[in-house]
Amino acid sequence: MAVGNNIQQCIQACQQTAGKLRSMAQAEPNPQVKTKLTEAAHHLDLCIAECQYSVQQMQGGAI
Repeated sequence: MAVGNNIQQCIQACQQTAGKLRSMAQAEPNPQVKTKLTEAAHHLDLCIAECQYSVQQMQGGAI
């Protein structure tokens, strides 16, 4: 299941990036920039959820 492993590695990289974006948002004094960084992290969270769903479907044999 190389594809599943690749997706899992991508998920981990995206989780790290989302965490970095949140850290940047916490340190950002400009409220507009803070909001955009937080939104970017949220979008990554949504992508992560979709990728996790794909991995679950592959493990369940649905794909």
